[in-house]
Amino acid sequence: MDREGHDAGHGIMAATADRVLGVLDLFSGDQAEWTVEEAADALQLPVSTAYRYFRSLSKSELIVAYAAGRYVLGPAIIQLDRQLRLNDPFITAAQPEMARLAAVIGGNAVVMLARLYHDKVICVHQEEVGTLGGVSYQRGRPMPLDRGAASKVILANINAKMMRGLPGLTQGQASSDQRPVDPDLRARLRQIRQQGFAVTEGEIDEGKRGIAVPVFRADQSLEGSLSLVMEQSRPDQAATIEALINARKAIEATIAIRATIIPADTCEYEQGS
Repeated sequence: MDREGHDAGHGIMAATADRVLGVLDLFSGDQAEWTVEEAADALQLPVSTAYRYFRSLSKSELIVAYAAGRYVLGPAIIQLDRQLRLNDPFITAAQPEMARLAAVIGGNAVVMLARLYHDKVICVHQEEVGTLGGVSYQRGRPMPLDRGAASKVILANINAKMMRGLPGLTQGQASSDQRPVDPDLRARLRQIRQQGFAVTEGEIDEGKRGIAVPVFRADQSLEGSLSLVMEQSRPDQAATIEALINARKAIEATIAIRATIIPADTCEYEQGS
């Protein structure tokens, strides 16, 4: 097969894989169970094609049939989630520092780790202290990009090109890569970026304050955010921000150290190539 034919075949396989994974995106809190026919309609696919996708996902137990013709997410998702908790570099670098931060903060609070997920922000790990309760930011729940400290500090630190590609943040009718970001939001994000942290009051949950800082990789690209949610009436905000920044620095140091470690088998491969 020539290069052009190889590239075309690879493109078809990649597009098919994207569509299969698109089936998994359907399973959400809004609709946790699907039939093949419902999925075909939602994804605008022939029923026969949707059936093949469901069959492939069922073989891997990413989805399972729990009743006649109705499917839910399967046990393979739980296995993948466990691997994520144990091996994700961001989570494993942050867990001990988040636990220490929770102990230092005390009272009633939630320490959260979040990252960009499609056009939303998703919490990937939490440490709780006390009984704060009523926190909408929960692990695995996508949240809006422009509300809450955990989201806004991420939004403030992504590049302009990426921001223009995010729906719901822009105004005007220009082409998709030229849309201007809402000027009021841009000004707020500029302030957050300059001061190095975001503070919001009751934007997500009434009576709750969110404080967040960005977390960067060794190459200074954005990894995500580290944040605290606490009662809005709680004093000592300056001390809380300082503790949050110190935890962020410790997480970034761990990420940087791990980034410089090259696995032995990788070295052997490179030397033998």
